[in-house]
Amino acid sequence: MNLRLPSGDVRVCWQPADLPSSRCIGLWLPAILLLALTLAGCGGSASRSYGYADNPPADPTALVAWREWTRFGRSTVVYGGHAGGYVNRAGVSEHSEPLSSRVGDYWGSCGHPEWNGNTRGRPWSGAFVSWVMRQSGAGSFPVAGRHGQYLAALYDREFRGRSTAFLLHAPDEYSPKPGDLVCDGTAGPSWRHASPAMAHRRIDNTARHCDVVTDVRGGYIQAVGGNVKSSVTMSLYPIDRRGRLAPTPGKLWMLVVENRAT
Repeated sequence: MNLRLPSGDVRVCWQPADLPSSRCIGLWLPAILLLALTLAGCGGSASRSYGYADNPPADPTALVAWREWTRFGRSTVVYGGHAGGYVNRAGVSEHSEPLSSRVGDYWGSCGHPEWNGNTRGRPWSGAFVSWVMRQSGAGSFPVAGRHGQYLAALYDREFRGRSTAFLLHAPDEYSPKPGDLVCDGTAGPSWRHASPAMAHRRIDNTARHCDVVTDVRGGYIQAVGGNVKSSVTMSLYPIDRRGRLAPTPGKLWMLVVENRAT
């Protein structure tokens, strides 16, 4: 959109009662600067500082997820209203080619290349996370089509001291960063103080969904997940002053996976 600003100067004269008009002080209206910035947002450099013109993240895992989000048309859900230029918007459906076949690539990382975006009854959000981890170089990640399956495997590794590449935290213990996973589940963080066997079962059986964190700023976590609104979608979740997940409508936060592998 090309807009041309008027070339003439716009000034305001402020004149105290005891001064002649010839000595009025010319002041630029601050509104002129605000107007220029607003108009520049239609296509100028100002739009690059927030919202949908963000630069790709530096973290390898976050970058892979961010690129898939862009591939699917940048579907976005904002929890809590308007956030830094992001608003609710739809993306491209999993049922449309070539993206339906792209979902098949996600499933292929879990050993099911025959499934794709048009396969009924096969939620693919877990396969998406597994694919992202492998593509970003986290070869030690236990790929699985279910979130509970790979999360329980990560828990077992950590508990037995076999790996520190991924660490599980309760939502109020740790501030997520790009590349981490934020996960919700029907039992919340009740696994945290359970016995190892019980913790494994609760994680495996009650985990519902995980997203890959791509950025943290403006009071929100930006996190990308698959099979959300039939697409790859970025969700913006509010955080508290410590940077930890805040209560979110429709979410019962279960855990955060700290990614040290990438």
